[in-house]
Amino acid sequence: MELTVPRLVVSSYKGKSGKTLVTLAVAYALTKAGFTPSIFKAGPDYIDASLHGLITGLPSRNLDYVLMGYGIVERLHKYSMGSDLALIEGVAGLYDSPSGIDEYGSTAQLSKVLKAPVLLVINGERINRTTGALIRGLRQFDPSVKLVGAVLTNVTSRQVDKLTRIIEEEGLSVVGFIPRDEEVEETLRYRHLGLIHAREMNKEWLINVIDKVSRNINTDAVLELAKEYSEPLKLNLNIDDSIPITRGAPKIGIMAGRVFTFYYPETIEEAYTLGNVKFIDPERDSELNDIDVLLIGGGFPEVYAKGLESNRALRSSVRRFVEKGGYLYAECGGLMYLTSSIIYNNNEYEMTGVIDALTIMLSKPIGHGYSSARVIKDTPIAPKGTVLRGHEFHYSKLILKREYELTIEYERGVGVNGRDGFLVNNAYAHYLHVHPYTFNVLNNIIKSWGIKSTSRP
Repeated sequence: MELTVPRLVVSSYKGKSGKTLVTLAVAYALTKAGFTPSIFKAGPDYIDASLHGLITGLPSRNLDYVLMGYGIVERLHKYSMGSDLALIEGVAGLYDSPSGIDEYGSTAQLSKVLKAPVLLVINGERINRTTGALIRGLRQFDPSVKLVGAVLTNVTSRQVDKLTRIIEEEGLSVVGFIPRDEEVEETLRYRHLGLIHAREMNKEWLINVIDKVSRNINTDAVLELAKEYSEPLKLNLNIDDSIPITRGAPKIGIMAGRVFTFYYPETIEEAYTLGNVKFIDPERDSELNDIDVLLIGGGFPEVYAKGLESNRALRSSVRRFVEKGGYLYAECGGLMYLTSSIIYNNNEYEMTGVIDALTIMLSKPIGHGYSSARVIKDTPIAPKGTVLRGHEFHYSKLILKREYELTIEYERGVGVNGRDGFLVNNAYAHYLHVHPYTFNVLNNIIKSWGIKSTSRP
């Protein structure tokens, strides 16, 4: 069996050049023209993928070669079936990689594994003829990477014809351009973890902005490039979609709202498969009510710390839930919410106090990149000896007010001074972000809950 869906990787010569903007514009233009794109994000990412989903109305899936290996081919097949084009937003610059020395984990490697041509994003600010040198260098650096087209961003009307001529002289087709626009810059502005998450944006405003910038995308040219240069790819189809059934149907609470937004779509889908799902807004809801398992993903508790502090009722409810032995799993921002307080912009805000620690926000990332950790004590998410692989991206550090027997030890990563994994009764929290394709955390938590629930008198 072969993967034959036309595909394009959106990349650039460096980060912050407009890859997400172009991906959104192309996807929207295709949808508006009556086509069905499927959309993906290279590497571990929640924010860009959330914007993809808002524009297309469908989940964006991660294709992470470091964590998933050749499983990305099967994932691309599974989640692109029935679409006219698989659009894959790259990570960082085309040849940039986690090590900075080899291609492992780069967008270039991803494009070769997927046999997908590359659509290059060219930011037109303060550049003209050098564009030709950039393209020539990128093509010669690794001729097996198929650069086939380009989209201009941040350009004035006077630049478009000139840059198009330069680019096409280097053999690339210019399939669109996005004019310089203050509203676009404001909409897709950066903060400390990247762009603003879709859950924190005005949906109508974002769609209007992307509608405007998509008008200069030539959808016919985009599809033609994808169809002409995408190569058939053999499939092994090793994806196992089976989820072990537990006794009873657990009530699963997922902390959400605009604060906790870092969830892979597969995690939410799996929760619906395993039990009855309830979403909880930590700024508005006052009680967890009747739940068996609580998930608290990453996000921006520091940005919304005032609202979290103000909701004393929910903070108390979370504390009682843990004290009574409720099962809880938290990552990164969720871990921060479980501490005693967060210090951000010289202000201190009370949190739940499940973990007796102070969270301090810093100006530079503490943990950033792929991580792996070995479980050194049995936990509800994994037995001792298990190796967890994922990624960290946090600007916070914890000051522990008492000693904890942490349950995982990093082989690569930071956590809390090289260790991580707080276990309070049946509540577990760490900085590590884990993709369900790599390790099925939720399923293991439900198993632990199921064993306990069926053993009750």
